[in-house]
Amino acid sequence: MPRHISLRFTVPLLLAATFALPIATHAQSQDAQQTDSVAEAARRAREQKKAAETRPAPVITNDTLKPAAPAPPAAPAPDANASSSAPSGQPASEDADKDSKQKASAELDDLKKQVADAQQSLDLAKRELSLEQDNVYSKPDYQSNAAGKAKLDDLQQQVTDKQQALDTLKARLAELQEKAGAEAPPASTPPSSPQS
Repeated sequence: MPRHISLRFTVPLLLAATFALPIATHAQSQDAQQTDSVAEAARRAREQKKAAETRPAPVITNDTLKPAAPAPPAAPAPDANASSSAPSGQPASEDADKDSKQKASAELDDLKKQVADAQQSLDLAKRELSLEQDNVYSKPDYQSNAAGKAKLDDLQQQVTDKQQALDTLKARLAELQEKAGAEAPPASTPPSSPQS
């Protein structure tokens, strides 16, 4: 009986060893390949380092450098005591004229922005009023809807107020543009090309 038991265990053990041997051999060959590739990479790195050491370092000369761009001339710093006196060659009235034109231009730009904002706000208020009108008047019992009518009246008042504010801004803008146009020298119009 002991012989029968030992064969029972021996046969599967031999079969397992038969299948495990090629797997172990394959794993060892992969390890050997990886070791070879690491050694190969280290060898190449050493060769590159030696090649870099033997190469001469570049010499920087005036010929290899790009010339620097010339610096713009520095404007003289304004002197606190010289603020009342005009620079040589320019009367004080020209400086004041430039300042007033710059202020007018800035004010004109600001006013244009305000007009654009007011126009956008008015358009939004009109859209909101239109939507609310559609909402209120689409119901069959809209005549008894006091809250809806009150909201419509409020929105209509907002539209009216925004329209008036926009009209005021537009009038002010037209006034400034007219004033700026009167102050500006007349622009020479280029000759029109003949029609062919």
